[in-house]
Amino acid sequence: MSMHGVLFRIYRPIIIPFAVILVTVDLSITALIVGGNGEIGFSMWLVLAGSAAKYWLLVVGIMLVVMQLRVFVANGRTRREFLAGAGVFGLIASVTFAAIVVLGHGLEGVVLEAVGGRGDGYPVLSVGGMLGEFGQVFPETIAYMISGALVAAGFYRWRPWIGVVVMVGGAIPALVADGLLGIDEFGVMVARLPYPAALALSLAATALAGLAFHRVISGVAIRRTAG
Repeated sequence: MSMHGVLFRIYRPIIIPFAVILVTVDLSITALIVGGNGEIGFSMWLVLAGSAAKYWLLVVGIMLVVMQLRVFVANGRTRREFLAGAGVFGLIASVTFAAIVVLGHGLEGVVLEAVGGRGDGYPVLSVGGMLGEFGQVFPETIAYMISGALVAAGFYRWRPWIGVVVMVGGAIPALVADGLLGIDEFGVMVARLPYPAALALSLAATALAGLAFHRVISGVAIRRTAG
C-alpha cells in the first residue's frame, strides 16, 4: 500500500467520529437557536466546521511528526518516502476538509430554507459562490497543516529553545492565511488585499514552510521509543 494510503487508514478511525461529532453538535445548536428564535441569521456550520477544519489539520500536522515519522522509518521506510506520502496525504486532507466546509454550508442553507429557519442575515451560498468560498478556505486548511508539521519538526530535532524559534517561523503560514483570507459566520470574506495577491502571499508562505519542513526532517535523527 502507498504511504499516503497507509496514513489515511491510520487516520480514518479518527476522522469519521470527528465528523459525526461535528455534524451532531452543529445540528443540535442550530435546532436550539431556530427553536428559540424561529430562524437563524448566520451559519453555524461556518462557525464550527470553519474552525475545526483548520485546527484539526494543525493537530494532524503535529502528529505526523511526533507519532508517524518514527514508526515508519523504524519499519524500513525512508524519510523521502515518508515526506512524499505525508505531502500527498496532507494535500488531499486539506482539499477535502475545505470542500466539506463549503458543501456543508450550502447544505445547511438548503435545510434551513426547507424548514423556514433561514433568517435575513444568513449567508446564502449559491452554486457559483462555492468556488469562491473554497478559494478562501483551502489556503487556510493547508497552511495550518504545514504550520503544525514545521512546529513539531523543530521541537523534535532541536533543543526546546531552538524549537521555540522554529515555532515562531512555523506559525507564519497560519497567521498569513488567517490575516489575508478566510470567511466569517456571516459569509463575509476577508479582503485586506486583492484576492490574487492575498492568495499568492498565503501559498508562498506555506510553500516556504513546506521547504523548511523538508530540510528539517531530511536529516533528523530518529528517536527510539521508550522501552
